[in-house]
Amino acid sequence: MTAETPWPILKRGSSGPNVTTLQYLLRGAGEGALAADGEFGSATETAVREFQARAGATVDGVVGDRTWTRFTDGVTLGSTVRRGSRGDFVRAAQNELLKLFYFGSSDAVDGIFGNATEEAVHAFQESVGIAADGVVGPRTWRELIGHDPE
Repeated sequence: MTAETPWPILKRGSSGPNVTTLQYLLRGAGEGALAADGEFGSATETAVREFQARAGATVDGVVGDRTWTRFTDGVTLGSTVRRGSRGDFVRAAQNELLKLFYFGSSDAVDGIFGNATEEAVHAFQESVGIAADGVVGPRTWRELIGHDPE
């Protein structure tokens, strides 16, 4: 058995593509007005705290193992995405695929899970040795978010 890919720890002051993904996940969780700008500032911290309270996680404004799991378990939220899915959860997956060079350009982060997204998910899943079913569920989320670009 291989070790699980660790989740990144995000908190106020963090920045980059994982923060953008977090912001898309927060928008999908009901924080629709939150900007997906890649900067973990006060608005993102407030949204994280509100999500943690609703999801029964420790309310500390820090996104670690338990909070990432709540976002991506497919149960707490409908964050499992596949061909035909639309919205901010798809944007989050597309952003991670872009971060890891499996997806064309930032213009392609459109929230529509079509052929290009499915092909990118398949390629990513094959490259990390998990079931290549084209679905972004809990295991694929963890691998996407936990991997850094080479």
